[in-house]
Amino acid sequence: MTGILMAATAAAIPVLIVPHFRQMFASLDVELPFITRLFVYYNAVFWLLPLLSLCAGFYWPTPHRRAWVSCLIGGISLAVMIPLLVAAVYLPIFQIEAPI
Repeated sequence: MTGILMAATAAAIPVLIVPHFRQMFASLDVELPFITRLFVYYNAVFWLLPLLSLCAGFYWPTPHRRAWVSCLIGGISLAVMIPLLVAAVYLPIFQIEAPI
């Protein structure tokens, strides 16, 4: 259960944070990097993380490790999502400041 909650939190963070930046990204005259486009336009794909954690909790081959693997998936997804989101949001800003 804990892994599913962590993975759901990791999936909800881009949905709650990125819309505030969408208008700013639209006003920029640069092509957005792939990771930024993924967060801005396709952030629904991150809802596969709780589904993956849920499937691991029910269908992992060794029953005594199901909860552990589900929690591991949730923890890793949460630990990776936050720095990845920060990088994705700031990459276009750094791209503007790059010398030509």
